[in-house]
Formats: sequence, structure tokens, C-alpha cells
Amino acid sequence: MVSSLPVAYALAKFRFRGRHLSLLLVISMMMLPPQVVVIPMYLFWAKQLDLSGTLWPLIVPMAFGDAFSIFLLRQFLLTIPDEYLDAARVDGCGELRTLLRVVVPMAKPGLAAVALFQFFYAWNDYFGPQIYASENPGAWTLSYGLESFKGAHHTDWNLTMAATVLVMAPVILVFFFAQKAFVEGVTLTGVKG
Repeated sequence: MVSSLPVAYALAKFRFRGRHLSLLLVISMMMLPPQVVVIPMYLFWAKQLDLSGTLWPLIVPMAFGDAFSIFLLRQFLLTIPDEYLDAARVDGCGELRTLLRVVVPMAKPGLAAVALFQFFYAWNDYFGPQIYASENPGAWTLSYGLESFKGAHHTDWNLTMAATVLVMAPVILVFFFAQKAFVEGVTLTGVKG
């Protein structure tokens, strides 16, 4: 989320050559399913960097921005009037200070929505941990561990359902406590849920 905000800010508020092409590139990255590039990415992470069996192949790419987060934040930042940014610049703020002191406080609902989307994506991701961390039980995520638990206890439905409730409980709690910010952030970006 931290790395997606400056990119979204630049796409929303700066006028530069290639801005529309950059936005088109971000949107096209949203349309590219991860299954298309799984083999070259696995070879890169496992063979060249020797990070197979760890969660680093899932963490590091998200540190450099996510196309959906950039797009959602850009749509939210378009709703912030340029007059606030111009006033900050007249008062002597540079672009980074304007982003941190003016835009971030005004973009809290959008940032909350993006944070929730990313939390739910990381929590529910089964494909990535299965590809990169399946050989190391110490690096399993809860979704992958729950599936392995279910496979080991397929006839013990009481244990399987208890484990499922334990895995679902944090997600439900996060959603209930952040529901207002989530709904407000999604509503103001213009994305229909």
C-alpha cells in the first residue's frame, strides 16, 4: 500500500507525457492472471534466488506496488480537489510533503479500503503459498495449512469445522471493525461492490 500511493498520486495529479499509457499499463496488469506467469516466476524465485520454501516470493512483489491498489487509489485521489494541493504548493510544500501532509489525511478512507482489500487478498491466497511454500510446513499460510489439515482429518468434521472457524475469525473481526471505512473508501472511489 505504501508503494502504491506515490504511483497513484502521480497518475492522478501530475500532467506528464505518457500518463495515459502508464495508466493503461496498470490496467492491463490487472487483467493478467497470475497463472499466466507462474512458471517463469517460479523459476526466477526458486532457481535464481533460491527462495523456494519461503514466503519471500509472496512478500517482495507486493512491496513494489499492486495494480489494483494503484488503480483504486488513483480513482480516490481524483476526487481530491486540486485547490488543496495548489494551496500547499503556494505555502512552500514540495510534492512529497504535499503528499504526506495534505493528500494522506484526506485519503484515509481510500487507504483503508486498499488496506482491507490487500489484507483479504493475502489472507485468502492459496495459489501463491501452494506454489512457493508447499515444501516447508513452517512457511505455510493459514489457508494452505487449513487445506492440509482438512486433508489429514477429512472424516473428523468437528475438527475441520473448528479449524475453519479459527481461520475465519480474524477476517470477520477485521471487517466488522473496519466496515465503515471500507464502505466509505469504496463508495468514494466510484467502484461498485
